[in-house]
Amino acid sequence: MTNICKINFKIKGKGIPIVLLHGFMESLDIWNYIYCSISNKYRVILIDFPGHGKSILTLEENTIFTMEKAAKLVKEILEKENIQKAVFVGHSMGGYVSLAMAEKYPEMFLGLCLLHSTTESDTLEKKKVRIHSIQLAINNYPLFISTSIKKLFDCKKLSSLQEEIFFTKKIASYTSIQSIISFSKGMLIRKNRKFLLETTKFPKLYIAGLYDLILDINKIYKETKNGNKTYFVAIPTGHMGHIENPKEVIKILENFINFSILSYSI
Repeated sequence: MTNICKINFKIKGKGIPIVLLHGFMESLDIWNYIYCSISNKYRVILIDFPGHGKSILTLEENTIFTMEKAAKLVKEILEKENIQKAVFVGHSMGGYVSLAMAEKYPEMFLGLCLLHSTTESDTLEKKKVRIHSIQLAINNYPLFISTSIKKLFDCKKLSSLQEEIFFTKKIASYTSIQSIISFSKGMLIRKNRKFLLETTKFPKLYIAGLYDLILDINKIYKETKNGNKTYFVAIPTGHMGHIENPKEVIKILENFINFSILSYSI
């Protein structure tokens, strides 16, 4: 069996290109609210990563889908659409892919927003968690989906976020086990790209959740301290700010997009 990959994406609007890259076990539908709100001002590009959403991915056994492979696919789509520069917004794993792109293709960036994401590689403890998660996905896929999604939201607001949790679980359930395994392994071996905060000239923005159970907000804040044109905003959400509080995220994103455009034109 050979690897087969067919990418689903959609583009709407005119103006400055904004590339929204979803996280692990998500799809381009996760951006629905933000997409509808900003596509009247910008040219918004949404992409389903391989094996996520409506993108097809058939893999040989033990294939690892690295962040670099995903970045290459994103670049190919943008080139096909004649998009030379854009503001990139990456949620969680989408941030890792954005960083892989920023290392290899920095000329394509007007700005980069890391939404609940990090430049750091996995710690030893995090690698153990990923390996355990892979095994759980193989042994009990429904339990893996349920426990994984619940951890993404502010634990104190779970009862009021049932609709958002159901929506996120539904999207996650379409992710193939092959993709879960291959992308988990890709995240597990991803490199530390903290150096990009200092070496890249375009603006970088972190949006971090005060109640994020996946990423420690204090570590994220510390990560940003020595970056060049690197900014930090905390919001009162878990790991899914664009679902938990999309209006706040949109407001922050629009300010950052405008700032990135202005910075490039100076």
